[in-house]
Amino acid sequence: MAKATIEIDDQFTFKWYKTTAGSEQQKRRIPEFVKEFFEKNISTRTELKGDNFYDKYVRKYYDGDTRVKNWAPGVTEKKYNANPEVDSLFLVEVELSFRPKKGGPPALSGGFLYRPEFTKDSKIDVKLIEVVEDNKEECIYNFQVTGSLIWDYKSSHFKKHVEAIEKGGIIPWDDHRLNVRINFRDNYEVTRFFKFDEKGRLFSEQPVVLIDQKRVGKPEDDTNLCFMLDIMSNVFTLVSNDERDKDIYPDFSTKNVHMKCKYLNF
Repeated sequence: MAKATIEIDDQFTFKWYKTTAGSEQQKRRIPEFVKEFFEKNISTRTELKGDNFYDKYVRKYYDGDTRVKNWAPGVTEKKYNANPEVDSLFLVEVELSFRPKKGGPPALSGGFLYRPEFTKDSKIDVKLIEVVEDNKEECIYNFQVTGSLIWDYKSSHFKKHVEAIEKGGIIPWDDHRLNVRINFRDNYEVTRFFKFDEKGRLFSEQPVVLIDQKRVGKPEDDTNLCFMLDIMSNVFTLVSNDERDKDIYPDFSTKNVHMKCKYLNF
């Protein structure tokens, strides 16, 4: 195993946008009770999106202790059915973002994202410290994030990323930036529990429907957990070493975030 690690122990500013993503026709305001539910539960109902998450919810084939591939149709092994009473309602995704040093769009959309497969030894804890700002367009939070993330980063991974950056001979590998994105989102396995039966068929009565291309809850109140998770905005932060982001996101020199990896470094 070519072990790579990220250690995090610091406070970070996260943003919650008050409208959903999508085209102008699809966008709608997120109800205030959804944001309030997130604030009340995020510190205690959250888990890392990694091997423990996949091992719980997704059927797989194994070669010894190594997961070979995800479950495929025809396998009779019973899939774990999410339990909203005990399962985590939110996921923490930690991603690496590769982006050219010069030119290109903002850091969140430039380059490409790499999502490591974190091992069972990995862990992360989040705690909402305060609401920094709450205005018409967004809500800004201060979170304490503490974690130790471990994954396998082989030479083949590194080669693939170098090739992606240098595709077409335009951008040398040495002219890229590596950023870390931390993202809170819904646990989509819990959301699916309210929409599909054990055989994957949609229930006749759906808790979330599309009306004029906008998601609407049935009912639309704080008793509809599926709606609250389904419409929730992704809440994110970015740690960047790109000068273009210095007025928006913190850089690695100001945050207690460290990576040990044979091929990558901040």
